[in-house]
Amino acid sequence: MKVTAEVKGKEEVFEADYCLVTVGRKPNTDELGLEQIGVELTDRGVVKVDKQCRTNLSNIYAIGDIIAGPPLAHKASYEGKIAAEAIAGEKSEVDYLAIPAVVFSEPELASVGYNEAEAKEAGFDVIASKFPFAANGRALSLNETDGFMKLVTRKEDGLVIGAQIAGPGASDMIAELGLAIETGMTAEDIALTIHAHPTLGEITMEAAEVALGTPIHIVK
Repeated sequence: MKVTAEVKGKEEVFEADYCLVTVGRKPNTDELGLEQIGVELTDRGVVKVDKQCRTNLSNIYAIGDIIAGPPLAHKASYEGKIAAEAIAGEKSEVDYLAIPAVVFSEPELASVGYNEAEAKEAGFDVIASKFPFAANGRALSLNETDGFMKLVTRKEDGLVIGAQIAGPGASDMIAELGLAIETGMTAEDIALTIHAHPTLGEITMEAAEVALGTPIHIVK
């Protein structure tokens, strides 16, 4: 199979055995009658909401795949809680920075918060610290040594603002990094947290040690 595409103004030909077509998703809002009652939508049918998931009509809320953001089940559940609290009179608002995204491929891919490029674009001076699965005892015992964790921390104070993982168990490991972002932990906080040995979780601790310049299982 050959695919011709324009890359940076130049035509290139790619040869492959398979072609994956990913054209995105469109919210299924066409037949809900939202426009008839005055709910504002984007051109793609996405329902416009504020930080409490409230539409432009004060008594109508929207969550999940019909509003902006990644179509993730755990994001929708989170938004449902925020909307319920808002309806109950609480001042809760959504904050998507600590929401993880996972690709259940082989190896698994997981991300939370900013990646290095996004952090720099947002104006942060960051340290991006990478630790390989190949230097982890549990990964070696599983014979699953391909992969790495990349920890993104703020240079001025070590605050954890993002992480990306490629490797076995990434879908489970990313939760600790989401907790770190949500609670305002630093690389030092993670490095000082003793992780059981041998576990894949030690990769998180050692990535934090790389950020501090004190790794013991790789040469920095």
